[in-house]
Amino acid sequence: MQFYRVDTKLQAEELIKVMPDVVAIDTEFVKGDPRFTELLSVIIADSERAWAVAPSLLPTLASSLRARKLIFLQDYNHCDTIILLKNGVDLRETNCHNLIDIHHLLDENANHDLGSRVQEVFNDDYKRLFWNTYKNYEDAPEEEALEYACKDAIYTYRLGIQDYETIENGPDTPDLWQLYQHVRQLSASLLDTQLNGVRVNVKLMQDTKDSMYKEISGYHETLREEFNDYCEIWEMQEWEKQISKRTSDSGKLRVPRPCFSFSSDRQVAWLVYEALGLPVINKTKTGNPSTDFETLQTLSEGERRLERLVRFKDIKSTYSTFVEGMLERVKDGRIYPDFNVSVTNTGRISHSNPNMGNLPKTGVIRNFFIPNPGMCFIGADYSQIEVVVEANLTEDPQLLKIINEGKSKHDITAEGLGIDRNAAKTLNFALQYGAGVDKVRKILGVSRDEAEDIYKRYWELYSGVSALKEKVNKEIQETGQITNLAGRTRHFPQTQNKFELFKQQRQAYNFLIQGVAAEACNRAFYLFANWLKKNAEGRALFSVHDEILCEVYQQDPQRPYWLMQELVDTMESVSKDFNFKYPLKAVAYGPLDKWSKE
Repeated sequence: MQFYRVDTKLQAEELIKVMPDVVAIDTEFVKGDPRFTELLSVIIADSERAWAVAPSLLPTLASSLRARKLIFLQDYNHCDTIILLKNGVDLRETNCHNLIDIHHLLDENANHDLGSRVQEVFNDDYKRLFWNTYKNYEDAPEEEALEYACKDAIYTYRLGIQDYETIENGPDTPDLWQLYQHVRQLSASLLDTQLNGVRVNVKLMQDTKDSMYKEISGYHETLREEFNDYCEIWEMQEWEKQISKRTSDSGKLRVPRPCFSFSSDRQVAWLVYEALGLPVINKTKTGNPSTDFETLQTLSEGERRLERLVRFKDIKSTYSTFVEGMLERVKDGRIYPDFNVSVTNTGRISHSNPNMGNLPKTGVIRNFFIPNPGMCFIGADYSQIEVVVEANLTEDPQLLKIINEGKSKHDITAEGLGIDRNAAKTLNFALQYGAGVDKVRKILGVSRDEAEDIYKRYWELYSGVSALKEKVNKEIQETGQITNLAGRTRHFPQTQNKFELFKQQRQAYNFLIQGVAAEACNRAFYLFANWLKKNAEGRALFSVHDEILCEVYQQDPQRPYWLMQELVDTMESVSKDFNFKYPLKAVAYGPLDKWSKE
């Protein structure tokens, strides 16, 4: 490998003469938000040579970089693209390819970070050695920093060439190439929001923070009163455990009595599942009973004593994540969210800083987001998109009742099995996550024989879904993978026990439904984003699950309503891309002066 410094204009002009048509570009900068931090160096490389360019020389190189035939980036959250743009090099119209996006489509289970891949492919552990020695890039001596940065770019080039040729020319990957182009368009459309952010009402955010803090403080006292007997039992049990660990009498006397905390997931799990004896309908990634908001909310429908705890969990999570967390990220009256299209296995967009996908759908939080002057928000939601996708795949008669007659799945289950609606809702939720006969028995409080009968009748009721599940289970056992209608494939490793197998079966089936729903919404988002940009009508901000939010001009009071219909038409037109017999439906909302549908 050959490493060069480009510190003068003359050296930059010489680089232009020898720069290859295909290059990799990497950036080194002071840790922090790439929109606002200091750029330290830009590295341009091919398979053996790398040039570390001083940021002040980028104007000299800008037009030459934009003219490259092909550019490879290791562009997590558009980090390199953003920092280059902020320093005068706009690559948005250049033929750039992100290694993370390509590699994620080739193997969604692999580790996509550069260090892991280089260690695996080239057996070079330079990144770990560098970061074990230095906390920051700028802390390293010049020569070590140069070698590290240049290796980053050279390896990015080598892996880029390898992955690009695989995804473009692989004999069995024509659908994968099309899917990759879809991912590129989605990523490009989201970049505008990452660059320009979304305006927020800072005063409302601060007022909300103050009022929510007072509300949270009050909940600790009322929850203690509600569950005092259980709290005392837990405290005495824990106290005895801690005392038993001490060997001396004086040590035992010094052990303080623990205090039950409703902020502790472990302690809340004890309260819900051991003390109250409620059924475990969902588990965390580590296999522990879940105490997340949705799980507790579902359980509270059959156990009213949980309602105040559910509210506490909801408001505390909202406060820490979407009030305190967002206030810390406000810059110049705006929030600059990040989006990553190559994190999830289903194809859903990953949101961060803040996680727009987890914003509460009701309440004040969405109202923090406001349009720019002279503009308004419009948006639209898909109506029961996952049910529609599932109905197209299964032709299940009960699902068709939901989309054609407006029936509720919970009502269908209750009527079909002769149980009350709350039990039916819990049962639907549990069986969706792969629950078996024992779970049915606990949920309904019936004998095993009765649970077996109900379990059997449930899947007879949803016969189309049952048939597809059996087909999926057989396919992943035989091939270890499943491909959905969007062309995305999910791979499953060999299982070690039946519990891992059941988990894979559930994930594979959900991938067919949720993955296609996500890709449909993603496709509609960038199609409408491109349309708005082409017609200078505004911009599409982002999609959240089955919803798309846009910011449009409103000089003409009636124009937003016309644009709302255009958005609905775009979202529904995606049905043809998947050859849906039962088409997707969307419902618009707006125009709004804040992001709220209430």
